[in-house]
Amino acid sequence: MAVADLVAAQRNAGMQATWLTADRYPTFQRDRGLRKSVGSIQPSLAHLHGLWRSPTRIANTLANTGLPLVIAPHGMLNPMALAHSRWKKFFVWHLWESRALSSARCLHALCPAEATAIKSLLPEIPIAVIPNGVALPGRTTGGEPDTPRPPLPWQAFIPADGKILLFLGRFHSGKGITPLLHAWEAVSSEAERHGWWLALVGYGDGGALERQLQTKPVPRCMAFGPVFGSAKEAVLASAKAFVLPSHFEALPMAALEAMAHGLPCLLSSACNLPEAFEHAAALRAEPNPEALAQAMGQLFSLTEQERTAMGESGRALVAQNYSWPQVAAQTLDLYNWILGGGEHPPFVS
Repeated sequence: MAVADLVAAQRNAGMQATWLTADRYPTFQRDRGLRKSVGSIQPSLAHLHGLWRSPTRIANTLANTGLPLVIAPHGMLNPMALAHSRWKKFFVWHLWESRALSSARCLHALCPAEATAIKSLLPEIPIAVIPNGVALPGRTTGGEPDTPRPPLPWQAFIPADGKILLFLGRFHSGKGITPLLHAWEAVSSEAERHGWWLALVGYGDGGALERQLQTKPVPRCMAFGPVFGSAKEAVLASAKAFVLPSHFEALPMAALEAMAHGLPCLLSSACNLPEAFEHAAALRAEPNPEALAQAMGQLFSLTEQERTAMGESGRALVAQNYSWPQVAAQTLDLYNWILGGGEHPPFVS
């Protein structure tokens, strides 16, 4: 999603941006096919997204042709991310990944914390800090929406007047789902008094979380499969608050989208959005049951006016710092610096 939206924003800014993905080729021809496609386009510069796969396997070969490279790890050099499949990554790092990253003219971090993690491994390469962007949804002027909203995943299970605390994203241990469930159990009586429900909407575990909550129910808590497009917009528009108690992130798109929709947020420090706390757009919710229970208790005690004010602060923050036109303009400044030289942009260290 982030790459697709970035490419669209770059095209809107007048750049000739083409997006190539390796999955269009058979597995045994993947690297060769991708390399040939890049060569046929003859780009001025290549911006590679993600690690450990075909793009970085061919990076050194591309760089040897004189093609300038920008590589965006998207959080994959975070220590906790490196600990996952550690031995595989150790061997791949020494076989080609380190050489690939060292061939880049610049590395692209999504936030200062990611830049710090990258610099500890690759101290000699310039790093640009450019966040992901997010589109601000339009505001309704009252009355019914022009087109009917898709049905909500929880429509048949949760009363229409229930307040939804939404988790939206990948069902992965790094997202803090286990401590979230423990904390929710601890505050479920308080949640019931205030009319709150916890809805987890996502993917990535083959339905294991949905089955777990069916076998061992947690009061006023349900899990659902992923939503996209208008269905995702409906989910965000219908929630009353958002929670993401991650153990690690680069920059979570789900949190930015929630703030864009005016939702007060419960976020961990690892979400790398300190300005959300500074602008009173989020409550701090670290990934342990005690801290999460406390944060949810704070949320339940807020008046509707206080929740609305938090949501408006988040929306203003996104509009100021995370709009796609602004992000596209920063990438253009970065590319022009790499291709033309001169003083580096202020977001490059």
